[in-house]
Amino acid sequence: MAISGFNQLANRIASTADTISTTAQTINAFNRGLGSGGNLMNTVASIGRGAQTVSNTVTAAQAFLGGSTRGNLGSSIRMFGNASQGVRFNAAPPDPMVKRAIVSNSVNPNFDGGDWRVSISVPPEIQGGPILAPLTMEGGNSKMVFPFNPTILLGHSANYSPITPTHTNYAYNAYQNSQVDNITITGEFYNENENDAKYWVAVLHFLRSVTKMFYGDSNPQGNPPPVCRLNGYGPHVLSNIPIVVTNFTTDLPADVDYIECTVPGASKRDLVPVQSQFTVTVMPQYSRRSTAKFNLQQFANGDFTTGTEGFV
Repeated sequence: MAISGFNQLANRIASTADTISTTAQTINAFNRGLGSGGNLMNTVASIGRGAQTVSNTVTAAQAFLGGSTRGNLGSSIRMFGNASQGVRFNAAPPDPMVKRAIVSNSVNPNFDGGDWRVSISVPPEIQGGPILAPLTMEGGNSKMVFPFNPTILLGHSANYSPITPTHTNYAYNAYQNSQVDNITITGEFYNENENDAKYWVAVLHFLRSVTKMFYGDSNPQGNPPPVCRLNGYGPHVLSNIPIVVTNFTTDLPADVDYIECTVPGASKRDLVPVQSQFTVTVMPQYSRRSTAKFNLQQFANGDFTTGTEGFV
């Protein structure tokens, strides 16, 4: 008898929660049309979410009290967990409003270290064309920015040559040199509109350009591919590191949609995948003059983070 009364109470609370949630959604749509009244909408929506949480809790208790198998017990425990986290019926989110990611030119202008996104600078020798124009940032700087945090593989090596005299138990390791290994950066690119597509085309064209030398009629003729600068995550992680791009790959998936875009000055349109991945392999490239000024004590103290050369 007690279980039956409890079930009736659960059904009534669930029905009331559904009614309040429906009312909240109606007021939400009405307020969006008027452009005002947000406080009223938030209040009613909060009541609906609270009532729904109560309904979920009671339903979980109902299943727990009425269940006689281990399967029912497991379902009841999961329902209690969902109710405590505000998960609604059918796993509906508490806030049904649509969210959209917006990639801006500055992640956080109040961040003390400036723009901390991972980026590769565009050398001045190849700037100025309409295809690479989307890479121009606020302030006139041009750089390829990974719009979402990429996966970066860093490595450092100290190389030793073993010296193995005859009739010895242990080899003697003679130091040869140290080096910074190639850095591999893998980042996702999502294109939602034509501007995103133009940026994707600019990134592809930029990586194609920096992996080529100044051949033929180029100026200055015969020079190797230009040196770029790698930055990201603050002065003590990746800061103004001189690099050359040794390899890059991207994919053109067959199972995604493609967006059309028109590069300024072009007569035909390009098609860009809505989702793809760029993998860029770069190699630190320091000049002999800059490495001659290297000081290990200053490097260990972090003094090089304020200099013009980004030792890593």
